Amino acid sequence: MSRRIATIISYCTNDYRFIDRCIAEAMKFSDEVVVCVCDHFFDGSPENRSLLEHTYAQNPGCRFIEFTYLPDRLYSLYHPMTPEDPDWSALWAATSRYVGLHYIESDWVLFLDSDEIVEGEPFRDWFNQQCSLSDCLRLAAYLYAVRPTLRCKKVVNLPLLVNKETLAPLTLLGPLERIGAYLSHPGPKEEKIVGLQGRPLVHHYSWVRTKEEALQKGATWSHRHDRDWVSVIDEAYGEKPKEKPGHLFDPPMEMEEIDAPYFDPLQVQIPTVAVLNRKFLNVAKVNDRDVFLKGLEFL
Repeated sequence: MSRRIATIISYCTNDYRFIDRCIAEAMKFSDEVVVCVCDHFFDGSPENRSLLEHTYAQNPGCRFIEFTYLPDRLYSLYHPMTPEDPDWSALWAATSRYVGLHYIESDWVLFLDSDEIVEGEPFRDWFNQQCSLSDCLRLAAYLYAVRPTLRCKKVVNLPLLVNKETLAPLTLLGPLERIGAYLSHPGPKEEKIVGLQGRPLVHHYSWVRTKEEALQKGATWSHRHDRDWVSVIDEAYGEKPKEKPGHLFDPPMEMEEIDAPYFDPLQVQIPTVAVLNRKFLNVAKVNDRDVFLKGLEFL
């Protein structure tokens, strides 16, 4: 039986180096690719509009949902919270996935972050050839830090793949984000999913960026309150970087050098000039009311 799959990618321009490759790989196996981005970072500061426009212009075949940040409330009526709450930023990251779910029609949905690069063709082969899938799965992923050849020895679970019919949308809205949605799923579920060759299909390049970019991420992302990111990043990018990048992860990871990277984000150039044509037919700008009305259609 044919199974349609949608990929929902959560994006902010801190991850500009990854987004084009993330989309390109997802398009190899997806019937729909939807990228959700907030118009602010999750600390409330405005997004980098120039990089957003470059992203929109470079990916005309992809749908983008740009949703409005609210300074005093969340999109869910069931999560009364203020910016002072330590889970505020995490709930905004979760909102990206929640919003995206309202704009897809496929049977299955893969939730990716934009710094997670899936091996597109092997994933397609695995998805098409796997005779039976549980309703909810977590995919195994490699982790990288500082440079694309420095990889954690331990593989972790990251992307969430779920049968849309079995997913209660509000389970996406929680401080545990994808982990919470997986744990609360009532149906059959599996984790540590690998491809047909017995190895992970996902490369998570979270901390493969310059030190300046790492500091920007630490100040604005959904886990900005979790740790003293300035100290952790200073240590990871210090004089003996081989010994310390694993401390960027919690718990700290043991790292190893690999011969060749699957992808090198540091080779991606960050544009410094504005986009000339600013008409983006592939972008829908929405707010909480739009998503609420979409939710009524979903029901």
